Amino acid sequence: MGLLLVFLACLLTSAGQLFQKQAVESWRGEAFGLGLLIRSLWLWAAVICLGLGIILWLLVLQQLPVGIAYPMLSLNFVFITLASSIWFHEVIDGRHWHGILMIIAGIVVLRGH
Repeated sequence: MGLLLVFLACLLTSAGQLFQKQAVESWRGEAFGLGLLIRSLWLWAAVICLGLGIILWLLVLQQLPVGIAYPMLSLNFVFITLASSIWFHEVIDGRHWHGILMIIAGIVVLRGH
């Protein structure tokens, strides 16, 4: 159950990060101010996802040792890299993909403990 919670927490926090990026992209050419922040649906979506991610993270910490759980948050790098290449059309080079594979390998090694 703890690993499922880690996975869900990573999905939510990754979504929150991507929504933040979409929020700032949607603000291009607009005067920055409190009104802009309050009206931004993307920013509100980010806040909600990040808030829910924190709640799940607290549940994770009840079930798994922090030394195992925290490194598993590296899944965020994987999720955000994949999503940013699709959503924002960011170019991901070979070195970056190699790093992602190393992160995944590290998570697999940690999961075995």
